[in-house]
Amino acid sequence: MEIIAIPTNGKGGLNENLSPRFGRCSSFTFVNIENNEIKSVKTVPNQAANAMGGAGVQASQIVGMNNANVVIVGKLGPNAAQALTALNLKIMEAPNEILSIKKVINLYLEGKLQEISSANIGSHFGANSSSGMGNRNIR
Repeated sequence: MEIIAIPTNGKGGLNENLSPRFGRCSSFTFVNIENNEIKSVKTVPNQAANAMGGAGVQASQIVGMNNANVVIVGKLGPNAAQALTALNLKIMEAPNEILSIKKVINLYLEGKLQEISSANIGSHFGANSSSGMGNRNIR
């Protein structure tokens, strides 16, 4: 049995879209997989979404408290990556496109996602902007 955590837009669930921002996603969708089939789905609000700092680490704690052993991410910063690695989670990278959680799960089950072992973006990506374009140089 696997419990897969996926950062999600909106309230979560199979029909919502993957959030590209792990630490600042709206919610997490936890999908319980057994024999390559979805057995159950649970959603949890991301209490770390509006944290002043440390959102990635706090979000990692939410994932750990919900007994996930796999996490599928879009963008993952260094602090969150380190926290997830400390929890011994398998970290899978989703394609950089708009995908429903159901599609992300299907890609995972088909073996089409790549495992990563470290951050794929820099620190504080999108921390100052809801559009995910934080740390822009404004002239």
